Amino acid sequence: MTINASAFILIGGKSKRFGSPKWKAHFNGKPILDNIWNACDSFQNRFVIGKEKPNGIMKPFVQDELEINAPINGLYTALRHSTSDWILLLSCDIPLLEPRVFENLWSAKSNKCKAIVPIANEKTQVTCGYYNKQILPTVENEINKQNYSIMKLLEKISVSFVEFGDDNRFINMNTPNDYNKLLSLNH
Repeated sequence: MTINASAFILIGGKSKRFGSPKWKAHFNGKPILDNIWNACDSFQNRFVIGKEKPNGIMKPFVQDELEINAPINGLYTALRHSTSDWILLLSCDIPLLEPRVFENLWSAKSNKCKAIVPIANEKTQVTCGYYNKQILPTVENEINKQNYSIMKLLEKISVSFVEFGDDNRFINMNTPNDYNKLLSLNH
């Protein structure tokens, strides 16, 4: 199945709690970024987004357009750079995601919705969602008001939420303990 959207993988966070860039951490013998990149191979286009292109990344890279340190910066940058109507915004701190998740979300697309966002492990997973280019003016407006919460942005647009229940594929990796938990799940 080809997904008629562009995937944008966020690597830009400072990783203060993790202690090193999360995208470099190894999982299944490869850097997490490579695992996520490969999981997105059914997309029309794939890009990495961050503050500046790290040495050694050979994948197409888009630099954050704004100075703010928030995922909405990646959303804004992705929407501005996408040539497709839909983008997948995907954080590299959710390393267990697989193509079936993206396909399930994509199948929830309708003409009315402007975002498709999963709910898993009792959390709205805003950095694993599809967003339509039509929301760019709303995103710009929120940023201009210094409202940097994607959760609050979702209150202003039409969203299809997809319930995944308790799902290990959405485990978020923010600390070394989280990383060790992921590694233990893999054995």
